[in-house]
Amino acid sequence: MSHTEINATSEDRRTTQDSAKKPGSIRLRAFIVALLIIPFDNYWVIITEKVYKGPYPTIISLFANCVFILAILIAINTALARISKRLAFTSGELLLIYTMVAVAASLAGHDMVPCLVMFLGYPWRFATPDNNWMNTFVPYLPKMLSVTDLTVLKGFYEGQSSLYANGHWKAWVRPVALWSAFTMVLFYVMMCINTLVRKQWTDRERLTFPIVQLPVAMTDPKTNLWRNKLMWIGFGIAFTIDLINGLAVYYPAIPGINLTIVGHDLRPLMTSKPWNGIDWMPWSMYPFVVGLGYLLPADLSFSCWFFYLMWKVQMVVTRAMARDAVPNFPFIRHQAFGGYVGIILMLTWSGKAYLKQVWLRIIGAKSELDDSDEPMSYRSAAAGAAIGFLALCLFMRWIGLSPFLCIIAFLIYFILATAIARMRAELGPPVHDLHFSGPDYMITTSGGLGNLSRGDMVGLTYFYWFNRAYRGHPMPVGIEGMKMAQETRSSQRTFMKGIMIAALVGTITAFWAFLHLGYQFGTGAKFYQGYGFAREAFGTLDSWWKHPSMLEKPNWGANTAMVGGFLFCVLLGYLRTQIFSFPFHPIGYAISGSWSMNLVWLPIMVAWLLKVLTLKFGGLRLYKTAVPFFFGLILGEMTIGCIWSLIGITFKIPYFSFWGA
Repeated sequence: MSHTEINATSEDRRTTQDSAKKPGSIRLRAFIVALLIIPFDNYWVIITEKVYKGPYPTIISLFANCVFILAILIAINTALARISKRLAFTSGELLLIYTMVAVAASLAGHDMVPCLVMFLGYPWRFATPDNNWMNTFVPYLPKMLSVTDLTVLKGFYEGQSSLYANGHWKAWVRPVALWSAFTMVLFYVMMCINTLVRKQWTDRERLTFPIVQLPVAMTDPKTNLWRNKLMWIGFGIAFTIDLINGLAVYYPAIPGINLTIVGHDLRPLMTSKPWNGIDWMPWSMYPFVVGLGYLLPADLSFSCWFFYLMWKVQMVVTRAMARDAVPNFPFIRHQAFGGYVGIILMLTWSGKAYLKQVWLRIIGAKSELDDSDEPMSYRSAAAGAAIGFLALCLFMRWIGLSPFLCIIAFLIYFILATAIARMRAELGPPVHDLHFSGPDYMITTSGGLGNLSRGDMVGLTYFYWFNRAYRGHPMPVGIEGMKMAQETRSSQRTFMKGIMIAALVGTITAFWAFLHLGYQFGTGAKFYQGYGFAREAFGTLDSWWKHPSMLEKPNWGANTAMVGGFLFCVLLGYLRTQIFSFPFHPIGYAISGSWSMNLVWLPIMVAWLLKVLTLKFGGLRLYKTAVPFFFGLILGEMTIGCIWSLIGITFKIPYFSFWGA
């Protein structure tokens, strides 16, 4: 072979390799399909979670409705591929659609926009001469961000009306537009942070992102998931169980197989002191949680149930020592909060070399990092995060919060959001909530109300709607979309465009769906928790306003618990670096203090045991072989659960809810 031929052959090989690495193209129709699905899906999410009392897909890390929609798209795509391969969507396009729908669903979910809509008219609707709100805090509330017309609010709370009748919709336009802008800026700052950490998490640390494993396997033809017999066995088991449970709703003669928490509580078995200190301790055996738990690292799944039991022991000891007379003792939420802060600081320290290179790239100095394949340049991401952070602070300053507290509150929020995104990326817990652990709660309990102005109290109250709980948080959904773009060699920037468009459309359609259904059913009539979250927030504000002396001083017990949780998590992190196979994970400690862990601690324990036994007796090979079976458990229960939901909504009849509380 001649020298010229050798060079030509080498060049061909390079071209082939470069072509293989080139990001997959995403066609416009993928965006169009996603945007067509989002309004219907958001309507489904809200009517399911707010009107029919479950299931609650957005309080699970892996949204059941999105998995179900992806399965339907794959079935349709298979038919299209048989007609013409050009008609079929690529795996990258399918995952872009999935990501966009998931982002929109996270904003329409139980703890985001619906919680906000409850705020907009509640104080004016429920102000009475007895509570005297019109003479206390209502004059301090932002009227431009609210709906104050009682005639407009009457149909919203009582139902049997229409958003479009008598110009009702006009009263909502301004507050919805302003709050939508706030939500978009909030989400954009999250995506800027995701951009800055993406390469460290995905390329350098090679985190496994367990939550994306099922969607990726569903769309990747190389996995042959749909032809795997073990997957169909797992699918059949989970599907059959909930098929029977669903039929039992309509035919009581059929005995149900109750694996939910309904009717399952260990508390009645422990009625004597100090054992009754365990409080509510339900048990369940959700098949999809067993499936998700199998994908977790064994040390995390062990830590989740171990530390959950540890919290129960703390409560029993508290009762035995008569310390339960102190409100909130032993301050579990504060211990967990300190743990989250410790996790972020440890991650920052361990990634300091990477962050230094990011900083060099931002200021234009020589850096080892190349950001050309990122969703945006690091300089743009840093500038976007800084400008967005400032805009958010100005918005809350407009409401009344002091500048210093604006900064502190949003720092706390983004620390928690980043910690959740990280734990999802590394470990993929099935649930995470952090109930009542946001900046509004931590600032007031830890610092007291003594130095807070009336505006501060109002401003912190408006933090409640996006900090009440962190279950369906949008930040981890965003970075998981980036991971799926990487898995399919798709353009990060294309995915970013899709994610931001989905956030905008998702926010607007979430407002629309909640308002539309509110006027139809009545948020105070047939809705479940139609205004309950607003009642919590403004009830707390009322107590701050009328009884500030009770909360004036810092709660040093809570502060001590926070420091203790922080130090304990740091200690666990250090021991993991010093002791081989150290079984306790700091993230397991932080997450196990959440309310949602009550629902899943037992199936996570079972999943841990199955994984440990599989690895011990079959090694890594058997573990990988068994993964499709557990994918099947997840997919089977989510599929039949969504089918029952659609049947109930379509025919307006009761139905079996596979996941709820």
